[in-house]
Amino acid sequence: MNLDISEMLTDFSQVNIMAYGNALLGYLEGFLRLSRPRSYPRDLDIVLTKACNLRCKFCISYGSCKGQRWMDFALYEQIARRLFPFVTTIFFCSGGEPLLYPLLREALTLARQYRTMTVMVSNGTLLDRHTAQWLVQDQSLHNLRISLDGARKRTVESIRCGANFESILVNLEYLAALKMERGLTYPRLSFQYAVMRSNLEELPQLFKICAQLGVDQVKVTYLNVANDIDPQESLFHHRELAAQVFAKARARARESGIHLDLPPLIGQDRGRRRCMRPWQFSQIDPDGSIRFCYHAWRQRMGLFSGDFETHWRGEYYQKLRRTLDSPTPYFPYCRYCSTHLGFNQESSHKQSLHADSYVIPGLEHLQVPFNSRFEENYNSFEELKAARGAEDFPPNSRVAAISYE
Repeated sequence: MNLDISEMLTDFSQVNIMAYGNALLGYLEGFLRLSRPRSYPRDLDIVLTKACNLRCKFCISYGSCKGQRWMDFALYEQIARRLFPFVTTIFFCSGGEPLLYPLLREALTLARQYRTMTVMVSNGTLLDRHTAQWLVQDQSLHNLRISLDGARKRTVESIRCGANFESILVNLEYLAALKMERGLTYPRLSFQYAVMRSNLEELPQLFKICAQLGVDQVKVTYLNVANDIDPQESLFHHRELAAQVFAKARARARESGIHLDLPPLIGQDRGRRRCMRPWQFSQIDPDGSIRFCYHAWRQRMGLFSGDFETHWRGEYYQKLRRTLDSPTPYFPYCRYCSTHLGFNQESSHKQSLHADSYVIPGLEHLQVPFNSRFEENYNSFEELKAARGAEDFPPNSRVAAISYE
């Protein structure tokens, strides 16, 4: 069901007042386009690991400046001390599968000590009973978003190679029942759905699954064609059908009392939204690489070494903010981003059209290559074995590790 006022107030109370003050200041500085803000990021995405137990066909994987693919917990603690007091929401989602991280429970506990909202995106395959039990017991994760790109077994397993559709649903059913049994609020459950031609018509069917599992929100994003995916999978080429299915999905969502977050329809989105990410968002990779946008797959702005301000208020970030709305932005991809142009442009749906625009000329020392998911996973597990020994894998990760050897 949709969030009611009491639920909104419950969520609001989870965050410290300083973070709300920082968020307000950041919004004002972004609105005024100040290049050297006094505020800190409102939202922080921390990539705990680059490893994953699946090989999703649309996954864009990338290397790290210094090679690390598992965040050292000492680095996480440094980030927490420096930034968590100012952050309203911490995301654990990009890069790999967070449930593979050996110290995930400790990471979430530390985030809660600073009173931030926590969001984790997972494929749901490793959400075993032990993990579900401590997630419900600790109440340290506020929103668990499960990436589920279909309502049928064949569709989900063809898109997310290595997934087991039934196991994901069983895992979520147990977690939902455990929450209800104990009368607890968190983690709230939601689905994240990458919509493409092969799963588009299943979207309205998803709300029956939501109702059964206590999932109260579905967030839909367009597929960004990458790797060797057939370009015809993009809804850029199927806009009339997309409009029909989106309308049906809205109706099903209303009937089920589930919040549906859909992207603008292709052909009807002029964009022209003001991008606020350089004032409100930052991502830190396992090696400390600082990234300013989810589209900046290859480009970093520096490395976190305890002194975040040097980068956040430094030369590169200032150039990014000053030129963001200009015809020649410092980060070239800003010219093609859907925030500016809307989803009417093919560049918003196909990663390879402007491959050179994902890097900033002159910052070659902070650029990394794209890797295949197979390569990224293999290297991640090899790195973990070398650092901690073959017997010290996170729970549930041994099968994944073996599959890449």
